[in-house]
Amino acid sequence: MPNTTILKKQVKKFVDSALEKDLRMIYNLFEINKEEVWWKGISKEQKKAVKDAIVEADKGQVIPHSAMVKKYSKWLKK
Repeated sequence: MPNTTILKKQVKKFVDSALEKDLRMIYNLFEINKEEVWWKGISKEQKKAVKDAIVEADKGQVIPHSAMVKKYSKWLKK
């Protein structure tokens, strides 16, 4: 396996000559990795809360942002 410096040079060469579809694929790989790192860094309770919120949103059980701002604006003022 090449060392990091060589690997970076090889990847840069590939990226510099890559087609748009390949660049999009590479970009998506980095984005997926960010999501996985974020997901792995939260507690079980937080993961459950996120999953529950997605289920609620899918059912349309959401409150518009504008309604929340109106309701809690007194705490947002300085």
